[in-house]
Amino acid sequence: MPPLRTSLDPEGYYARLGVEPTAAQAAITAAFRRKARLLHPDVPETGDSAAFVAVKQAYDVLSNRQRREDYDRAARPVPVEALEPDIHPVWPVYQEYSAPPPLRPRFWDLRLVAWLGVGAVLCISLAEAVMHVRQPPKVVSAGIRPNAATVEPLSPEAHLAALYGPTPVSLPGPTNFYVIPAATPAVLWRLDPGRNVAIPDRQLPPFSTVHAVRLLRQNGMLEVLVRDKPNGYIDISHLSPGNESAARRGYCGYNAGALPYDGEVLDRMLYGGGRLRLDNRGVQPAVVKLRDQSGTVALSVFLAPGGHADIRDAPEGLYPAEFAVGELWSRACGTFAAGIRARRLDDGLTIRGSTALEITADAANLPSTIIEEQAFERKRD
Repeated sequence: MPPLRTSLDPEGYYARLGVEPTAAQAAITAAFRRKARLLHPDVPETGDSAAFVAVKQAYDVLSNRQRREDYDRAARPVPVEALEPDIHPVWPVYQEYSAPPPLRPRFWDLRLVAWLGVGAVLCISLAEAVMHVRQPPKVVSAGIRPNAATVEPLSPEAHLAALYGPTPVSLPGPTNFYVIPAATPAVLWRLDPGRNVAIPDRQLPPFSTVHAVRLLRQNGMLEVLVRDKPNGYIDISHLSPGNESAARRGYCGYNAGALPYDGEVLDRMLYGGGRLRLDNRGVQPAVVKLRDQSGTVALSVFLAPGGHADIRDAPEGLYPAEFAVGELWSRACGTFAAGIRARRLDDGLTIRGSTALEITADAANLPSTIIEEQAFERKRD
């Protein structure tokens, strides 16, 4: 006769293992091992695969703590008819019963940690609400936005400094190193003889030039000349060999800015009723500058290789004219950062009505004179 299902053992799992519903976990494990040694299909004479599967099913439920608790919680009285032996199939095949209804969580079933977390969130929210209520309101003056920054008018030099960083400086003496841009500023240190320690004197902007005296190999510092003070020291990792010309080229290349488009007017101070047509027949970009009688740049136009520009409202009259070809136009310096070749038209450029000017790399079609890069770069003489 198969083991009967009771109110404390609705599926007969305890009966299959031969233990009581109150049995300890160790007793359940020992009972399963005893049954398995007899019923395993590989055991001769006593092996029974169906019985072994039934015992294994019972052990899988009762050996798991959570599943056993759910099984015990589902125990309920069984109808009397279910206890009659003649309506049950031969053990270990059991009649299928519908699963008990799922348990719905209740607030008082939450663990202590969950309640502590809820309490902490409520306390923090309450504290923030109290601080917000007690905070005095902001005073807003008429016509002024709250927290608006005060911005002073910028001079042209200050404007360049705001766009491209502080202007490089030059320490005294023949320059042989310059400061390179880095994630950390280049600090000029000086020695305090009284305390025998190095203290920061100031920061040097990128591309500042220095006159290096000697290298202190024990700490990687470079001794440099400083005006009106004892010599200072700079970490060699912030420096690169080069004179003022190399530093200037580095500054212009580093602050080149966005590449101008073909025909872009870079600078314009004067307007008029003329029309100026410019063509670049070279393979490098070119820039044409017109200066007024004082030497100030009145008009500056960028031409891409093979480019064209049509300037309307150009100032009429005779103007000293310059043009340069090169690579990497620098908006910060107003010149090419590499490979520049600049020339000045011998007779200037006269604009009356519609005037055309054609630029070539060798300027063979224009009577012109080679000028220095610094002369072309200047915005005013």
